[in-house]
Amino acid sequence: MKKKTSLRLQLIGILLGFVVLLMGTVYFVQTTFLDDFYRINKIKSIESVGKSVAEQIGDSDFEDIVERAGMTNEVCIRVVSNNSAYSYTGACTLRGLDNSIINLIAQETMESADGEKLFDDFRYQRRPDENPEKVFIYSKFITYNNEPVMVLVSTAITPLSATISTLKSQYFLISIALIVMTVVLALIISRIILRPVKQISEESRNLSRGEYDGTRVRTDSREMSDLNETLIRANEDIQKADKAKKELLGNVSHDLRTPLTMIVGYGEMIRDLPEENTEENLNVIIEEAKRLSTLVDDLIDISKIDTAGVELNKEDIRLNALLEDVYHQYQKYCESQNIDFSLKLSEDDPLVNIDIKRIKQILYNFINNSLNYNSKKKQKIILGTEKMDDVYRVYVYDNGEGIEAKDIQNIWDRYYKVDKEHRRHHIGSGIGLSLSRDLLNAHGLNYGVESEPKKYSRFYFDIPEKQ
Repeated sequence: MKKKTSLRLQLIGILLGFVVLLMGTVYFVQTTFLDDFYRINKIKSIESVGKSVAEQIGDSDFEDIVERAGMTNEVCIRVVSNNSAYSYTGACTLRGLDNSIINLIAQETMESADGEKLFDDFRYQRRPDENPEKVFIYSKFITYNNEPVMVLVSTAITPLSATISTLKSQYFLISIALIVMTVVLALIISRIILRPVKQISEESRNLSRGEYDGTRVRTDSREMSDLNETLIRANEDIQKADKAKKELLGNVSHDLRTPLTMIVGYGEMIRDLPEENTEENLNVIIEEAKRLSTLVDDLIDISKIDTAGVELNKEDIRLNALLEDVYHQYQKYCESQNIDFSLKLSEDDPLVNIDIKRIKQILYNFINNSLNYNSKKKQKIILGTEKMDDVYRVYVYDNGEGIEAKDIQNIWDRYYKVDKEHRRHHIGSGIGLSLSRDLLNAHGLNYGVESEPKKYSRFYFDIPEKQ
């Protein structure tokens, strides 16, 4: 397995690699193309000076202009006409040129298309015993007072071998200094950035062992602070989830134990006392078995949602028919318990496309919730629907305990209980609202609850009519 390196070493490696690449690129460009850059700059310089001088011929202070231009740009300037031939900036290559060379330059310049020419390989020898000096000469012809005038500008080309050798030595020293500074900078950055990262990493390992205490790592970095806050929130969520799961296990165990106890008890009674083999006692066993089956089904549904999500099998159905079917499921039970259970349907009776089984399951959970949290003597539950703009709102109303405002946003959470004391449910598992939330989200339906403590609750969801 490949050995992993620390962030500090990776940071040092990245910065050193960047410095080496940068210095190598600069070194290569300077040593390889320095002569070309030098040549281009020299040519641009004499061309610019030549054109500027040509434009100012005839000015009253022309000689001063030319002399300043030559000294400023370190070039030799000569203006040649039929009447005069002036050289400026002291002794230079142009002053020593004889007339034959001047005439040759003039001829080639006049033959050029735009009246200007660059001689970029001119050799000038001051004395016979000297090596020829390479110079650039720029020439330009203009007409002034009906007289041809030629402007010559030249500059010497200095060998760059010594300059390149000096640059190589400088780059070597600069590279060493940059490498040292890079290592120091990497260590400083690692202390500023990587130290809190290391601390947060250690705290996250403690979190996996359940030992994290929510310590805030001290850092001036906003990103590190946000990461630490995320870790703290994750710790709080995990602790809440662990506590809620323990409560859920206790509640589910109670829900499982109660119907099992009833089934076993009534079964043994019927076995030992044949005269107790009555329809009423058998119905108790059947109802408790149904309650047990409902609990198991809800737990299986939640497990499926956690692992594979919700699969919907949508069908077309009239909304009123669906609500009537649900109503009949509870009608006899509510009558036996003296509960005022009524059905209010919209006259439109829209056609909707839904997973019928899942929507019924949601309504069962809403009604079960109304039955479980209503201690009033005259209990009232309404299953109904009403037109709301372009959707139909299906609701379950009850005149029960109601819900405090601070609890409304949390009642859909899987492990949240408004009433911390567990109650045995008439029908259902006690985890119905969280399951309903997942099913409604899978349908993409808007849902919610309206409530006033000690007065009423109304759970609802909105279904669009099939077009």
